[in-house]
Amino acid sequence: MKDRDPEAKPASTPMRGSFSRRKALKTLGGAGLAVSAAPFIVRRAFADSAQPMGPGGIPLARPDHPVTLPMYEDPLKAGMAPETGGDFVVYVYADYIDKGLVNEFCKTHGVNMQLTTYDSQDEAITKQATHAVRPDVVNITPDRLAQGVAGKLIKPINHSYIPNLAANVWEGLQSPFYDVGSQYTVPYTVYKTGIGWRADKIKEDIAKLENPWSIFWNAKEYTGYVGVLDDARESLVMAMLYRQFYDINTEDPAEIDKALADLKALIPICNPKINITEYQTLATKQSWLHESWSGDLLGAYVNYLPAGDDGSALRFWAAPKGKGPIQNDCWAVSASTTKPVLAHMFLNYILDQDVAFNNFSKFTGYQPPQKSMTADALIAKGIVPETLRTAVMGPEDVGAGCLQECTLTSTGQKLWQSAYAKFNSGT
Repeated sequence: MKDRDPEAKPASTPMRGSFSRRKALKTLGGAGLAVSAAPFIVRRAFADSAQPMGPGGIPLARPDHPVTLPMYEDPLKAGMAPETGGDFVVYVYADYIDKGLVNEFCKTHGVNMQLTTYDSQDEAITKQATHAVRPDVVNITPDRLAQGVAGKLIKPINHSYIPNLAANVWEGLQSPFYDVGSQYTVPYTVYKTGIGWRADKIKEDIAKLENPWSIFWNAKEYTGYVGVLDDARESLVMAMLYRQFYDINTEDPAEIDKALADLKALIPICNPKINITEYQTLATKQSWLHESWSGDLLGAYVNYLPAGDDGSALRFWAAPKGKGPIQNDCWAVSASTTKPVLAHMFLNYILDQDVAFNNFSKFTGYQPPQKSMTADALIAKGIVPETLRTAVMGPEDVGAGCLQECTLTSTGQKLWQSAYAKFNSGT
């Protein structure tokens, strides 16, 4: 990750999980598909003007074009007892789940915890496809879900083992557009992309600007303290949103080139740093204005404030639904599991209200889509300050009409990566 001190530590607490997760997302954004995963990819363009096609001929899901994934086997039978003994392998981004919570689950069910980590979805897909890793449960992102299904790397789930999905999770993510009926996944975390800034350093009230994104193109006086996310999709999307262009999964070279030109125009204006360390630098005043993920503003408040700073200057703005990106991550049962019942129970455990709250508030900083975890509730408990209410998402933010950075065709992926490389290198 660019401009990141690998030894950096928060001012008063141990480093928490969300930050390695962000590093992994950056790595994924700049990488092609792993060679060993290539057989699962259908290299063709749009089958029609609305629905691009992806792995195994599965249509690539969009918020307004939901996809029901094919079933290659029947779900697990209901009413079976959980397996015991031996190892239980959890495959997840580094530092993206509280190890203590996983250990508690494993102790309860009489198995040995094996927490195995990866740095990107490329690595996770490849190692499962080649059987280098044989997990019981795996963390997966919606943009790689079709690949996991087409490659038969994950199993369909039986909801009778996962009552917490219907009981605790936002209705809009109980049957998401990328997995209608939640046949393969349950949601883990949600976050949105917006602008983070310090109100004690930035004179503008960014949230009240007619076009908040324009602050970056009017930030000359803040040169040296401005940042753009080091992510191929997010940086170019920011430039598109600045021009009020909302087809953020476009594969039109002209539109991508326009975004690139606008990004390059920032260099003489404010010479932005390109990194994903805003969770730390906004907290410590090393940056004042940064394209940001909502979870990193919450992480900055919880983990990185220096002594004497109460965090009251931290601010976050995100566009309303349909005008700015949101994302989420998922859990699935791996096809290699030797404990399918217990794997289902783990998915249910992650969706438990108390487990989800503790994992969020004490470790990841990234919000789970729990019905009970509202902005009002988090503020009342002192987890989130009123000044960061806007960093908390709600069920109204997901579903049809939202913007989400979804899977591209191989041609589209190359276009975005090439444009980003030109910005990142200054060429």
